[in-house]
Amino acid sequence: MSLVSPFAGLNYESRDDDLVRFRENGVDDTLSTTVRSIFDSLEEHRDEVRGEISDEECGLLLIFARRRAVTALRTSSLRSVNDALDTYALLPREYDVPWESWFKATLFIGRELGLDLDDAHQRFSDGAATASAHRGDVAFDAVTRIDALSQCHVIEVTTSYGPGLIETTVVRDQGVKSWGGILGQPVSLGQYQVEYAPTTNLAQLTVTIADALDSSKKVACSSIRQDQLVGTTFDLVTSGSYLESVGCLSFFADGVPGQPTFSLVVAEVASEEYYDVQYDAEGLAKELADAADAIEEQSALATGPCVVVLSALPNFDETQSNEPIDLSSFLDLVRGATSPE
Repeated sequence: MSLVSPFAGLNYESRDDDLVRFRENGVDDTLSTTVRSIFDSLEEHRDEVRGEISDEECGLLLIFARRRAVTALRTSSLRSVNDALDTYALLPREYDVPWESWFKATLFIGRELGLDLDDAHQRFSDGAATASAHRGDVAFDAVTRIDALSQCHVIEVTTSYGPGLIETTVVRDQGVKSWGGILGQPVSLGQYQVEYAPTTNLAQLTVTIADALDSSKKVACSSIRQDQLVGTTFDLVTSGSYLESVGCLSFFADGVPGQPTFSLVVAEVASEEYYDVQYDAEGLAKELADAADAIEEQSALATGPCVVVLSALPNFDETQSNEPIDLSSFLDLVRGATSPE
């Protein structure tokens, strides 16, 4: 007979996985107590609980562990670091643990707060399944050679919500190394690696826009994520998948009944030089915004070196009109939120 799950009835609300617009949730405290109780119980009970964790509960625990890393960063709480590590140790499968990103990031944050890595390593090894314990050995050893959080594919941002974290990703794809058809320059294809090194507070700009859209009550905005500038957002004929940026974030805006649903991308571009001609970042952002705005079911604007693009998402409701979706009213909200007072 399956035991009653200790995680029954525990759920996060939508957007609680947003580690930029972070907000408190009492589920964190309940899970903190629950996870520690399970971890510190007899090995037989711990293994029994681990064997009964469903995929849905695994997702719940992963959100909790990431949230605890943010809480540790915000409050200098070693208890939160240990909560996250205990949670990773309880996960049923080795591949459930994000070893190269959030696990190492949690160790890095803990180390900066004075965590005894040897003690933490021993506790993790004692409580994790055998395969995870062995993989944990590698991660604990590796973190001693890490000297920046960004090496964990996680970066810290600061906004009006306080400190937050964004997971970065590395994408190997054929990318556009110039602005191609937009400025008439030749395109160079090659490997593309996502970076996040904006000169502006791109995270705050994105937060400001998301808050303004949420306040309209016409849409509900999802979590803010790292992203890339898709080439066809701006030019339907230039080859290549992505345009370069020094930082790109995005989220979805889910429309209430009668309102459209769309994605929103905020990216900062850098000044470029081609054949001894200098193209400043603000000019490039304006070129990109104009190009994106000219494509049906998109709206875009530039603010300084940053471009903001709204793109309508398909609606498969049979009652939906066949007329192109007009996002101009939402662009007005964005413009109002980003314009200097």
